[in-house]
Amino acid sequence: MLALRLIAQDRALQLVTLAFLVHGTFAASLVPYRSLLGVEWFGLSDGMFSLVFALGSTLSLFCAIGVGILTDRTGRRRNAARLASASAVTGAALVFLVDQTWAFVLAHVLFFPIGMTLFSQLFTLARLAASVHPPETRTALLSAIRAAFAVPFVLVLPVWSVVLSAGVPLIWVYGVCAMAEAMTLTLFLLAWPRDGGTRWKDAPSGLTLVGALRELAEPRVVGRSALVVLVLSGVQIYLILVGLVLTGFEGRDAGDVAIFAGAVAGLEIPFMLMLATPLARFGQVKTIAFGALVYAAFVGLMPVLGPSPAVWILPILGALGGAIILTVPNAFLQDLMDARPGAGGSLIALSNLAAQLLAAGIFAGGTALGGYGLVAWIAALVISAGGLGLAWRGGNNTA
Repeated sequence: MLALRLIAQDRALQLVTLAFLVHGTFAASLVPYRSLLGVEWFGLSDGMFSLVFALGSTLSLFCAIGVGILTDRTGRRRNAARLASASAVTGAALVFLVDQTWAFVLAHVLFFPIGMTLFSQLFTLARLAASVHPPETRTALLSAIRAAFAVPFVLVLPVWSVVLSAGVPLIWVYGVCAMAEAMTLTLFLLAWPRDGGTRWKDAPSGLTLVGALRELAEPRVVGRSALVVLVLSGVQIYLILVGLVLTGFEGRDAGDVAIFAGAVAGLEIPFMLMLATPLARFGQVKTIAFGALVYAAFVGLMPVLGPSPAVWILPILGALGGAIILTVPNAFLQDLMDARPGAGGSLIALSNLAAQLLAAGIFAGGTALGGYGLVAWIAALVISAGGLGLAWRGGNNTA
């Protein structure tokens, strides 16, 4: 595949792919267990954990926006990545070594929100590193690089299942997270090229905070970002519904949920690596629209096919649609802020948070009116509307 060949021949692309892989190990280890650790291990109440999670998510959003704008203004992207990695290492090591509730709270409301900005920063660095390659290859390159982040969710989670079943204390999640982000920090300390010494052009914008926010608030940007949010909400709804829907049918249990989710995640990776041809032929917008319609069908059919053997066909649809909407919209959002790659990373973070909030609203409304099936069908309509809306509005350069 062309994207993999280009990555293999380009040191900067290799480094950012490795960073995505290691940062994915951090996320795959922490995210599934953080609520269990907070409530069961450290004894937080459900309400207190929700408060910690909300504070951390809010700070993470502000940090992502601030880092994107600041790095565009100064061009000091390597130092920002070092700071994010160091913050994640500090937070994970603190919880692991101290093993106290206050350390958990401090890590999740301060250190991890800063550390999680690395995700959007890596997209920015990947886009810049890909800019030295032909334009028609860049979106496929970014999709292939993003696939590295998904790999640990397929490989690391089963390892954790075995290790924890063998009696290893759950607190070791933080030990592994610290080691993973220490590798990322080492990469940016020793291997990543210095700012100003890269193969790609990355001149500081010099924009003030107000000027940068004004660019993010342009109608062209806001309108298309809102449509992307509709599409991205589908992933969040799937994550909320998959366990609730499948275990609601007789004969289905948590084991079925694990197999189903694992099949979706595992199949997404090869589909991500095969996006070069459809992107070259149809472009970003039509590809996103297709992915949205496929994913809408996937979500909408879950409550319909859940009790039948035909449900095992759905991971193919989910992986195909997911491979597209987890990758191509990120490149699309960055293209909206073409001259401001850091602001493009901020837009990704903002859109993902908005998608989470929208999914929460759909879930609350759907369950109040009818149940999980209604949630899935409302979500299918919302996802489809986002994809078709993008196809109708067209590309990035029109109002």
